[in-house]
Amino acid sequence: MTFAFGDGDLTDPDRWLREQEERTARLTAEAGRAQHELAATQVTATSRDQSVSVTVNPSGVLLGVRFSPRATELTAAQLSARVMEAYGAACAEASQRMLEIMSGLVGDDSSAMAFLKSTLPPVEEETR
Repeated sequence: MTFAFGDGDLTDPDRWLREQEERTARLTAEAGRAQHELAATQVTATSRDQSVSVTVNPSGVLLGVRFSPRATELTAAQLSARVMEAYGAACAEASQRMLEIMSGLVGDDSSAMAFLKSTLPPVEEETR
């Protein structure tokens, strides 16, 4: 008698168990690699006029803001707009990098990837 389970059969339960352990080890290693890549990822973007640069992590957490000497010539409203411009660009790039890293783990067409994409804000088209 043969019992089918998942993507294999149980005619050789020891082999099936080894295959599952190997699969689990492979997935664990891939998850660890993705976690390491995400932790190491930082994206810096600069406003078009080069007055502001911001750095974010893949989740969009602001890690740093740098102002060039050009920033001193801007009004508060202009400076705020430049910060938001650079922040938006950095977040968009960081989101793309996060999706690239995660696609290797969960697959491009998976429901997990669809969920990740659904949590990201829409990317605004750049106007110059």
